[in-house]
Amino acid sequence: MRKNINSDIFTRLKTIIIFSLIVIFLAQFSMNLFMSSFKISIGIIILPVFIFLLNDFPLLPVSFCSGIGVFISRFLSDWLKYGVKENIISNYMPEMFFYIMYGLLLNIYITKRKSIFKNDYDILYFVMMDYAANLTEILLRFDIASLSATTQISLIIVAVFRSFVIWAIITVLKKYHLSFMKEEHSNRYKRLMILISKLNDEIIWMKKNTFLIEETMNSSYKLFNDLRKNNADELLSKDALKVANDIHEIKKEYQIILRGISEAMQLNLDNDGMYLEDIIKVTESAIKYDASLVNKEIIFKSEHPSGIYTDKHYFIMSIFRNIFTNSLEASNTKDVCIYLKVYNENNSYIFSIMDDGPGISEENIHEIFEPGFSTKINYDTGEINRGLGLNLVKDIVEKQFNGSICVESVSGSTTFFIKIPEEELRVK
Repeated sequence: MRKNINSDIFTRLKTIIIFSLIVIFLAQFSMNLFMSSFKISIGIIILPVFIFLLNDFPLLPVSFCSGIGVFISRFLSDWLKYGVKENIISNYMPEMFFYIMYGLLLNIYITKRKSIFKNDYDILYFVMMDYAANLTEILLRFDIASLSATTQISLIIVAVFRSFVIWAIITVLKKYHLSFMKEEHSNRYKRLMILISKLNDEIIWMKKNTFLIEETMNSSYKLFNDLRKNNADELLSKDALKVANDIHEIKKEYQIILRGISEAMQLNLDNDGMYLEDIIKVTESAIKYDASLVNKEIIFKSEHPSGIYTDKHYFIMSIFRNIFTNSLEASNTKDVCIYLKVYNENNSYIFSIMDDGPGISEENIHEIFEPGFSTKINYDTGEINRGLGLNLVKDIVEKQFNGSICVESVSGSTTFFIKIPEEELRVK
């Protein structure tokens, strides 16, 4: 524990020294005002910027160390140029208190306001802090002439200029940060939409499998009754009944899980909806990301009418995502071209999705919508694709949209045609 404390102290000291050196370096960019020893620099401009960028910036220690460092740098610079001069210390000592005073005032401002430039009129606080720190330095020089109206106006002008530069820098940083956060939130939202779409796919499959469980349970009961009627071995009859009862229990647990997930998902599914162009952007972004994970690149082009708004956006997203994924997985090349075209024909929307993959053979094309059918296998891992995507697409198109889907394929190109009635797609 002692070692951790020493490490924390060392880290903090290193931080203070580094930031103090930056301020000292910037203080060297200065100009003389009123007298040769009174210098106006840009050193203090960086202090509010550091506070804005860092949550735990050691303002007071850096201000004190910067003041001392600036004094030492001025003293050494003068001494190396001109040697020992009279009043060399008194000439530059007041500037040290300028940095200390500014740091103290800035610390009070941060304590009260909690953030830098909470409002644009906070620039007035910075003007007053800058002016007060400069006035402190002037007073310590005991130069009565510098208290003239002309000098004070000049100090105010300098304070306004430096404060404006600080405001401009922080405003730019805020806008950049806001833009970055908006982009980050947008990316998170897109990932969430895709996740919900995937979960929605699984719920559809779970609901579909509920019927399969029901059929299997009924078959088991039927087998039990047949065995009992035919006076079969009693043990076999009991086993058949046990299987039917076990399937019944599994069905109950399955339905509880399905109901819980469906209720949670309903919160996301029952929102207003999305425009088609936004759905396309989200799925395009998702498939491009998936492609990057397998060292492939999606070349995506789309042509669609604007203003199509639907409340079945997750189903449309599932259709796009599964067909796009099928194109990605089927391709043997690094670059995968996908072209989506949407148009209206006889009060129905036609979705044409074409890729430049190897195509589907004649013997397979009639089976691609069957559950479990897949020609895709990872020969490195032996993993076989589930073969559920296109069957799911067919289910969604037919049951959720009362539409139809068909496919045309030749060597080097496969095109899916999806027809959805206009009233099924648009928000009613």
